[in-house]
Amino acid sequence: MIHLLAFTPLYDPLTAIFPGLSEFWLALVLPLVVAISVVYKCTRVERLADLPREAAVMSAQIIVIMIFAALILALGYWGYVRIAHPLTHR
Repeated sequence: MIHLLAFTPLYDPLTAIFPGLSEFWLALVLPLVVAISVVYKCTRVERLADLPREAAVMSAQIIVIMIFAALILALGYWGYVRIAHPLTHR
C-alpha cells in the first residue's frame, strides 16, 4: 500500500496508486487529445459555432499522426530486431 503523501509523480508510476490502470492507460490518450484540441482551438477560432468541427478535425489529425508514428516506430524496432540482432531472435 502506497501512502499518497509519499507519492512522487516523477519517480513512481501512476499504477502504484491505481493498479488496474495498466490495462487501459492508452485509452486515456483520446480524452487528452480532445481536451488539447478544444483548448487550442478556443484561442484560434473566429466564431464559436465553428469550434466543435475545428476541434474534431484537429483531434483526428493528431490521432492519425500518432498512429502513423507508432507504426513507423514499430517497423523500425522490428527491423532492428530482425537485421541487427538476428541471433538473439529465435
